[in-house]
Amino acid sequence: MPRFHFVRHGRTTWNVEGRVQGGGNLDSLGVAQACALAARLAGAAFDAIYASPYPRTRQTAYIVAGVLGLPVSLHFLLRDLDYGHLAGARLDDFKAAYPRVWEGWRAAPDRTTFPGGESLGDLRARVLRFVERAGANGAGDVLVVTHDSPVRTAASIALGLPDARHTDPDLTTPCASLTVINVEGGRWTLESHNDAAHLAGLDGRG
Repeated sequence: MPRFHFVRHGRTTWNVEGRVQGGGNLDSLGVAQACALAARLAGAAFDAIYASPYPRTRQTAYIVAGVLGLPVSLHFLLRDLDYGHLAGARLDDFKAAYPRVWEGWRAAPDRTTFPGGESLGDLRARVLRFVERAGANGAGDVLVVTHDSPVRTAASIALGLPDARHTDPDLTTPCASLTVINVEGGRWTLESHNDAAHLAGLDGRG
């Protein structure tokens, strides 16, 4: 039975600057988070490691892969939600330049398509295709290093939630947290969600 360990990348410079994601490299805390995740997973028997091709996910995946002794396969289906023209914009600038898009995203994210980008329906289709393809390879435990929105989407599928719930606070994915989903016969089961125990003591965490 395929078991997917979804990880959000460590904190980036763009996270700190309050930008719509689309870029940024791990900052010093992000590197520490990735190292803590690697220590948490040391000794685990993974069959494969996949990562989004963006720098922040590659950097996180390579730190973990160095401890696990496995190669990283970059997969385009794991890239972040495409924010189009808004990628890299500061949130305040986003709200000012595209107030209707911002209001729509907060009120009805499932009916919002970013200018020049994609919708949550597009993202859900990508996540489903990735899991189907990775599962078809006969892998058991798979580590998947990706982004906030893809992890939210994967959790939503496992919980039977529609994309309208995408911005719910309970679905917020902390940087370098771990969400585990079992997939069998097309049925997704959430084993754990946003596990961040390995981040204790970092940046004032408990």
